[in-house]
Parts: sequence; C-alpha cells; structure tokens
Amino acid sequence: MINAMLELTDQLGMDYYFVSLEFKEGKLFVRSLNNYCKPISKTVELTEIEGLSIEESDGLGYICFDFDDEHYHFVDYGNRVLAFFKTLLFSTSLHL
Repeated sequence: MINAMLELTDQLGMDYYFVSLEFKEGKLFVRSLNNYCKPISKTVELTEIEGLSIEESDGLGYICFDFDDEHYHFVDYGNRVLAFFKTLLFSTSLHL
C-alpha cells in the first residue's frame, strides 16, 4: 500500500484527491486517505486500463492511464508511486 495524490478527470471535470493505493487480486483499489480528505473509492482492473503513459522529467515521475471513461494522473513527488506502479504493472503483465 502507498499514499499518493491523484488528479482525476471525468465527465464533470478535473479534481484532486489524496488517496491510498492498494493492489490485490489484479485490481488497484483507490481510496480516500482519511476522513479529512475528499471522499473517493474506485476499483481499477489493471488488465482493462488504456492509454498508459509513464514519463520521467526534471526529477519527477508521472503515470497516466484511462479506465472506465476516467483519466487517472499520478505524479511521483518522492513518495515512490512510480516505482509502485512499475512493479505492479510488470507483475500483472507476467500473469496475463
């Protein structure tokens, strides 16, 4: 499990969330970090994501993807979220 900041774009526009990310049984669970943050609870099927983009620039890492008509954008501010995603995406691809 890892904590991160999520920029989520959906039909209503873009919003920011502080989230906890957990990977279990081929799914990414995205949940509110605590009761003081904006509520969110999403389950992402990693085998169904589209438009995956991983970039590193000026010391920051970025990962973006689309799932269920929503655009997910994470920035690695030193919390190792990029390494978290690379590890779980690589292990998921090995099991396909």
